[in-house]
Amino acid sequence: MTRQRENLRRSKMIEIQTIDAKSAPAVLSRWETEDSYYSGMKTSIAGPINMKARANPYLESPESVAKTEKVDFSFPLNGPIQLVYLHPSSDSGLPHTRGKTGIAMPVFLLWEPSNKTMQHELVHLSQKQFREKWFSFYEKAWKFRKATEKELLSIPIKWRSRRRINPDTLSSPYMVWRERYIPLAVFINEGTPDIRFCKRGFWDLKLTQWTWEEPPGWLELFSTGFNDEHPNEIAAHWIDGSAGKERQLMFGQVFS
Repeated sequence: MTRQRENLRRSKMIEIQTIDAKSAPAVLSRWETEDSYYSGMKTSIAGPINMKARANPYLESPESVAKTEKVDFSFPLNGPIQLVYLHPSSDSGLPHTRGKTGIAMPVFLLWEPSNKTMQHELVHLSQKQFREKWFSFYEKAWKFRKATEKELLSIPIKWRSRRRINPDTLSSPYMVWRERYIPLAVFINEGTPDIRFCKRGFWDLKLTQWTWEEPPGWLELFSTGFNDEHPNEIAAHWIDGSAGKERQLMFGQVFS
């Protein structure tokens, strides 16, 4: 049996519940209770720049209507999943996950649905619900592990205070690769920060210095990518096909 067939064999249908505009505010409030995305941001060392980059209110779109559909998905995930379409200015219109069963998408995807985007966000929810499974894979296959408090505090405030807070990596934003490098996505412009325009760099634990250059072996394993500051993002891009068919099929037996 090929990896592709194995992947298809394990797939299942996940229920997606689109929340109507009237009910959406209560769902958004519940999500905040579950993950403290915005309230936690306010107390983070990177809070000021992240709040500045999110100056627009986090609002539902009035265009949303309630409906239920099912989506084929090949990884561990418990549904149903709640989907809220947001005003396009919310979080700069970037799709993201909330809590352990929530997906927030810009309203333009209501009119032009993207299965690729949906698969990407479902991967992030799987990562949240089955964290130990994913992190075990990251450690064994990619040599990623969670940074210790001492290691993350060794990163100068200059860089930690510019880190882009990502709702898809809230539980463990600081990860160490090959026992030496901590990748972070930081805002390019501190004066007018935009969460769509950040750059990934690395804190070198051994040399205690920052570098924009990929460390030895990084490109060979991960190639070039975007939003690749965390294994959650790398995995989601591989699975949604952004990194090519070969890498997409590689995940066929990850959780078999």
